[in-house]
Amino acid sequence: GDLDENSRASNADEDPRLKVYHVFSRIHGDLERDYNDFNIDPTYFSQGPGNYRDVAQNRRNDVIFSPRIGSFVVKQFLSFIQADGYEPLTVEAVAYLVEDPNQAARVASTITADSKSASIIQAIIGGGIFRPGQLFTLFEQIGVDLSVSKQRAIDELMAISTETPMAVYGSGYWADHWEYYLDLIEAYTSVYPDGEEALMYDTELRYFFSTATVKPRSQKYVVDYTYDGKSKHILQLDATVFDKDKVKEQDAFRNQTTGLIANEANWQRTATIGKKKGRAFTSAPIAKLFLLGAIKYATRDAYGMGIEYEGGRPGWNDAMNGLAGMVGSGMPETFELSELLKYVRSVVEKFQRPLVIPVELGNMVDTINDALDELIDSGYTDPEVLPADVPEVLFKYWDTVAAARETYRNNVQYYFSGNTTVIEADDAIDMLTKWYDQVQLGVARAMKIGSKGIDDDGTSGVPPSYFSYNITSWVETKEKNEKGLPLANAKSMQVGVFPLFLEGPTRYMKLIKDDEDKMADMYEKVLKSGLRDDFLKMYFLSADLTGQSYDMGRMMAFAAGWLENQSIWMHMSYKYYLQLLRGKLYDQFYAEMKGGGMLPFMDPDVYGRSLMECSSFIASSAFADPSIVGRGFLARLSGSTAEFLSIWRLMFIGSNPFFLNNDGEVEMQLIPALPLWLFEDLEAGAEGKRDDDGNLIVSYKLFASIMVTYHNTLGTDLFDVAPKSYVVTMTDGSTVEVEGASIPTDTAIQIRKLLGVESIDVYY
Repeated sequence: GDLDENSRASNADEDPRLKVYHVFSRIHGDLERDYNDFNIDPTYFSQGPGNYRDVAQNRRNDVIFSPRIGSFVVKQFLSFIQADGYEPLTVEAVAYLVEDPNQAARVASTITADSKSASIIQAIIGGGIFRPGQLFTLFEQIGVDLSVSKQRAIDELMAISTETPMAVYGSGYWADHWEYYLDLIEAYTSVYPDGEEALMYDTELRYFFSTATVKPRSQKYVVDYTYDGKSKHILQLDATVFDKDKVKEQDAFRNQTTGLIANEANWQRTATIGKKKGRAFTSAPIAKLFLLGAIKYATRDAYGMGIEYEGGRPGWNDAMNGLAGMVGSGMPETFELSELLKYVRSVVEKFQRPLVIPVELGNMVDTINDALDELIDSGYTDPEVLPADVPEVLFKYWDTVAAARETYRNNVQYYFSGNTTVIEADDAIDMLTKWYDQVQLGVARAMKIGSKGIDDDGTSGVPPSYFSYNITSWVETKEKNEKGLPLANAKSMQVGVFPLFLEGPTRYMKLIKDDEDKMADMYEKVLKSGLRDDFLKMYFLSADLTGQSYDMGRMMAFAAGWLENQSIWMHMSYKYYLQLLRGKLYDQFYAEMKGGGMLPFMDPDVYGRSLMECSSFIASSAFADPSIVGRGFLARLSGSTAEFLSIWRLMFIGSNPFFLNNDGEVEMQLIPALPLWLFEDLEAGAEGKRDDDGNLIVSYKLFASIMVTYHNTLGTDLFDVAPKSYVVTMTDGSTVEVEGASIPTDTAIQIRKLLGVESIDVYY
């Protein structure tokens, strides 16, 4: 859609003609990871399906490298939030639709050499959704004669098209898919702080409609024999069901001629009542984030600690795939919930605008808040030592809130009513504050209950990652599941603990990143814990799992030090290093980097592959064969690379390159986190580059376009050091000289728009 000077001076939010399209995207995002089943369409502009979490995390920094995409990625992924608070598994290639036949006729005539070709193109783009690559394949097969270049043709076609996100349910509902939204939003607002209000309140997004339904507890709490056959216990099994009535709902949109289901079937609607046809229900992004936070808050476990894996799948660490059956929950998700509630509250506080939510959600929220008031009025406080048995008052609260969640989901299983409830800003702030405080109580409980494993008595001070719940008493419902096993309702529970996993402290650090003392303390605790591989000077994905139940997941099938069992999982290690940098532990971060924890500072003879290529895992010192220890296995670029791009961004650009001044106007600042040895490392024989005045310099390209050079006149580490001045050079040879720490509005916006800016010299 990049057709003229106006479009080239705009981003995708400012000019509706512009469209964002990712080429060569596929499952996990890794072209080299061929052990996965995948498809790459043999077409122009090829784009394949990708797993949700991988695509979401891989696109985290897209707006940093290409500001013109605007809020596209944020809106795309928030669209996938379903009414039940889950997301589909697979993100498909974006599709397009031309809704105006007059525009279709105009463009078809503009880009073709004859009337026959124009008629063919008009018929194709007017016949339903399409993808760019399909168009050119058809053009070649049918013999369409274009009068313009392929690039001009696609620009003309995209300019009149409406884009629609596409996805597929897949299998099960993963507990962590929503955890990447704040990263997407934070990246966007670091470039467009002036766009936050319009994005959050003045945009309407639909709700994805999957063909699977999460069962209520009464339909997935199954009575079965324990492994030794001597007693019975409760397992959470078959947590989701393929909903045939949802399939019928989608079949109503099937084209009787082609047999294809229209795109409208993928979005949850209001019910058709009489002659009033249902419509796709929409909410503002801030309302969808509030819905997400409310549902996750209502999905905390009976102790109010972890978020339950009640959708049948675990979180990021999918090797804990048995945890859902153990009525398990995860603290990584709770730490992310804490950040989500804090963000939604901050937006409401900042803009003082009400939340407009589905009336069904409003009813659920009322029940949750009534239950919370009752819990607070009971006067319950945690004892110094928490018992394994969940206190009755907490169990009752959990049961009431879970029932409210199930009632809500039942009410929106197929349709929204279309009615809404308004929550005024002050009421929303009060509500979110109470929920946030309850989450913090749950975090404190988790720290008390802790972890348990080899040489771990639960007092390490490192946040645990997972809990399980043994249902100690229950009442059978008189119904059976599809396999003939009795179903039951829980009446009491007992919490179970696990060894430490690196994901726990990694995500916990998001809560304390602004407190350098707490960050340093947590770093030392992790360093001294069973998560540290002292031999490799790296971090295990998990502590020693010896003696753990095979029920917890497939990781127990692997030898220690291999795959997810106590290996060095590079992606999670890089997540941990990123949090050190976010928490401004600069000395610790760079010590870990140069100490061999990150590429390219590993020993290539030990690593066994190119230092430019990440691995899925490194065999740790826990592995029985010492000749294998330290070697990387299974090429995997996407996960670790996504984390490293975030690391690179903080190192070179800073967390907020654009910000609003006291007058609400956009300014720009570049505050890197670069050690002196990246300018010059004489010990390693790396002499630095210098400017004409003899100052050490380092350069990079901003937005893949503008050369930025840092002049280190101080000759020191540049950790949170504000610039003294800037010189912005334009493509016409003119310069803008700026004294002070920030670049003023007009020039800052010109840089953001990539309009005629050649280079930026920054002096510290």
